[in-house]
Amino acid sequence: MSAPKAPASSPGDVYSDGSISMRTPSIKFIYRLECEMAKDNHIVGAQSGTSNARVVMPIVGGTVKGPQISGIIEHMSGADWGLVIGKTGLTRLDARYTLKTDDGHYIYIRSKGIHKPGPGVNIDSAPRTRMTQDEVDWFTRLQFEASGPYDWLNSVFGIGVLAMNDSKILIDAYELTNFM
Repeated sequence: MSAPKAPASSPGDVYSDGSISMRTPSIKFIYRLECEMAKDNHIVGAQSGTSNARVVMPIVGGTVKGPQISGIIEHMSGADWGLVIGKTGLTRLDARYTLKTDDGHYIYIRSKGIHKPGPGVNIDSAPRTRMTQDEVDWFTRLQFEASGPYDWLNSVFGIGVLAMNDSKILIDAYELTNFM
């Protein structure tokens, strides 16, 4: 059996005096979430003096499955209050929703992130049913409020990597950690 692979040295080490060496953190898979969004979004208007617009995208349900968690997104338990930044293609994400695990526990999730087209990609305003990692940078920072057997999530620095298929938002959630 081979020894675990050592994390790579941080690229930042070349920019310091070397008195302490850092390493690149590891990621550990937590779950895949499939999120069902409402068919209609609600545009609540632009900030005064800008071409930005707030778009409320209700979350109507979904599923979550991973090695230590399985459950559903509670029906109508949240939404994403995205801020579309002018005509840049950038949307700042700000979502909140609640999971109910198969064993009856509730987990509240706050998610802040970005959705922006990749280099040379033009994402028009027409509704889409599919969007891949080849087209966009779509990431979130996940924060959990949980109890009971899911209390361990409270100390997780979570990262969500997103895509869309069949109009469902897919989120692969990872823990960013120095330890594996």
